[in-house]
Order: sequence, then C-alpha cells, then structure tokens
Amino acid sequence: MKTPRVAISGLHRGENPQPGAGILRSIRLAYPAAYIVGLVYDAMESGIYANDGPDVTYAMPYPTSGAESFLERLDSIMAKTPVDLFIPTLDSEIELLAHLQDDLTDRGLLTYLPDAAMLKKRSKSCLYELAGRCGVTVPESSAVYDLQEALTAGAALGYPLMVKGQYYDAYMIGTEAELAAKTSKLFAQWGAPVIVQRCMQGTEFNAMGIADGEGGIIGLCSIRKTILSDKGKGLGGITIHDPRLLKAVTALIAELKWRGPFEIETIKDERSGEHALIEINPRFPAWVHFPSMFGVNFPATLVEMMTTGRRPAPISPCPPGHFYLRHQVEVLGSLSQLAELSTGADFDVVAARSKLLTSSIP
Repeated sequence: MKTPRVAISGLHRGENPQPGAGILRSIRLAYPAAYIVGLVYDAMESGIYANDGPDVTYAMPYPTSGAESFLERLDSIMAKTPVDLFIPTLDSEIELLAHLQDDLTDRGLLTYLPDAAMLKKRSKSCLYELAGRCGVTVPESSAVYDLQEALTAGAALGYPLMVKGQYYDAYMIGTEAELAAKTSKLFAQWGAPVIVQRCMQGTEFNAMGIADGEGGIIGLCSIRKTILSDKGKGLGGITIHDPRLLKAVTALIAELKWRGPFEIETIKDERSGEHALIEINPRFPAWVHFPSMFGVNFPATLVEMMTTGRRPAPISPCPPGHFYLRHQVEVLGSLSQLAELSTGADFDVVAARSKLLTSSIP
C-alpha cells in the first residue's frame, strides 16, 4: 500500500480535546511515513504546534459558511497539497460532508462516513424513537425550539436536569434561571433544537467502533469512565467487557446500518445493570489513541479500509483492564505562526517548528 496522505480535522488537545490529534498519532504508529494535513477552524488548536503534529496545516471556513466556501477552500488546499483521504472529526463538519459525498469523490478525496439519513436517525431529537426500536432505554427528554418550551420542559422534568446543544455542549442545571441562561447560550451557539433531559444517576460508559454500513461492526472498544472533569468530560477510563452494553451497541448499529466511526455514550443503572443511551456521535472519541497504545489501532484500520475499498479483518477485541489518564503538557508557538494561520495562509508545520526551535537557542 502506498504511503497514506491524510487530511484530519479537530486538532485541539487542551481542555475538552478533539479527536484529530489522537487519530494522527495512531496513523503514524502504523504508517510512520504518512503525510498528515491538518485542517483547522481556529489558529489556537493546540495540536497544530505539537512536536508530533501534522506536516502542514490549513485554516478552513466554518461548516456553517456552507458547501460552496468549504469546497472552494478544499480545492485551493488540494491544488497545493494533494491528499487522498479525509477523516473529519467534528459533528457539524460531518453533517455538512454527508451531503457532499459526490463532490468529494469527484475530487478524488475518499471518506468513510454515514449518510444524511443515518445522521438524522441518531440525532439527539430522534434518539428516543431509535432507542425504542432497539429495546434500549433513554432518559426522559424533550427537544425544545424556544426558551418558553425549555422552561415548560424543565418544570415537567424537575431539577436537576441536563440541557444539551444539538451538536456540542451539555450542562447540568439546578434552577430555572440557570436553564434560561444556558438554553439561550446553546440556541445562540448551535441553533435549535436544544435537548432538555432528566438527570440519571449512574456510571458513564463509552463504546467506540467502526461500522461497515450493512449493520455489522468491524471493531469495538468499551470503557468505563473513571475520572470526570467538572464539565463531565472523561479524564480517565478503563477497558471493560459488559455483555449488556455490547448487546445495546450491536442493536443500535444494526438498526442504523451505520457506516464509519462512532462513539456511543451510556449511563449504567447500578441497580438494574441496564444501560441508558445518552448519545451517539458520528466520529471517533478524543480517547481514540488509547487502544492504539496496546495494539488495537482503529484509525489505522480505517485508513486501510478507505485505501483498499475492502472490508478488513475484524479488529481484535480490547482486553479489559487497560486504563488511560489524560495528561496535559504545554506546546511552543510564535506570533508569526499564529499570524500565518489567522490570515488563512498555509502553514508548513515542520519547517516552522524547526525554525522556531533554532531561533530559541541562545
């Protein structure tokens, strides 16, 4: 197989990290010579400046700018730096790309993504219906389209409760005033609907995998979150084997006939042992590199599938008992690098990193 040339988005590695940096590291474990192009929406995405970051980075217009500006920028990038594969990692980005598969194929750019119908079926506003068809429970929820609907739903569900944006962000809410403030913020950031959901007590679990588009799963890794940030993000987790979680995940993927990477989040009721479905994300999670460190490399398998066009051998099961801890470090950058990206110019990361390190030596 020829050396992969892969475009990857979502390179932030600080608080609330994105998956792209982990995907990059995993691909380089399997393909050390891989050429990685970073596509970023913010010049402050910390993975740009990491020593093990991309070879070159380009600024992209936000997906909300629409298909025309997104494809125009992609054409400009590919004219300078040809790539064969694109692994998007942001939910709003994937929503756009699901409608652009023919355009990407015409450009010779391969992806492995769900289609628009699959995305709609697993959206937060449709989750209750999906879970019901699969025999999976879900916390009582309401999709609301204005502030008054949110306040009415909050009064019916009772406090505390969770409020969630349609793409990102979730907040635990203790009062009506908090609900009003956070709902208004989510409407402004992500639009309608916003999901108001009853709080459920229990342990949080994640299942990451790749699905084949026909109802089958090529590989799966399940973890129990062991450390949570004050925003509910997983700072640590441990691999587990849970037959009830496996049954729920298998049923959901089969019903959706999901295609591509996924992350399924659940909360386990400790009394019944049943898993309640919280959400289904159309991408790898931020902890995607964790299994690669003990030899179960999901991004490398995805690259193999995209390159060969064939279904690979099943990914080996992740043995229970491995754990990860999120570890934060500083990265070095300069204002000149920031200026290059902020003006939309291409940014040769390797050359810039070498220049910066050389200029830093007294």
